[in-house]
Amino acid sequence: MFKIKISLIISVLLAIILFINCTKDPEFSIIPEIQFVEYIQYKNDFGKDTALKIIISYTDGDGDLGLEQNDTFPPFNSGSLYHSCMYIYYYEFVDSQFVEVRPEIGGIPVGDTIRFPYRFRNLTPDTPNKTIKGEIEWHTNLIQPQKNNYIKFKIFIFDRKLHKSNEVETPVIFYNY
Repeated sequence: MFKIKISLIISVLLAIILFINCTKDPEFSIIPEIQFVEYIQYKNDFGKDTALKIIISYTDGDGDLGLEQNDTFPPFNSGSLYHSCMYIYYYEFVDSQFVEVRPEIGGIPVGDTIRFPYRFRNLTPDTPNKTIKGEIEWHTNLIQPQKNNYIKFKIFIFDRKLHKSNEVETPVIFYNY
């Protein structure tokens, strides 16, 4: 009878230890997923907007987000779409819709549409479980509305296997420049 009680106690303790140690890590897709979190506007003493911060959250099942400084060989070479990890497309409200805007000089469009490529550091953890989640903050003081102070952004990211995330949009932002 004593041996049965000890065996039962040991079995229960082992079951508890196994249950505690077998909690699964969260499972995320190997294709990165992002969500818009918030934006913050910075103003000068006169109430004019001078800078903007956009925050997005991310999850990635294999943790291959971001690039090292020396990741400059194809497909991450300069001039390649994959040289940057994140793209922020700029839109202004024009003629009852949001459109991508080209810079203007004296009312004449010059150059290509305004887009902000962004390259962020390698986020892969040094642990056996490579699943990651977190937030990315993007700051700019380069916003100068061309046609309208109502603006928004569309954002997506690439991982090192060249998987493209979903696209997210900011809400409409009144930028008092």
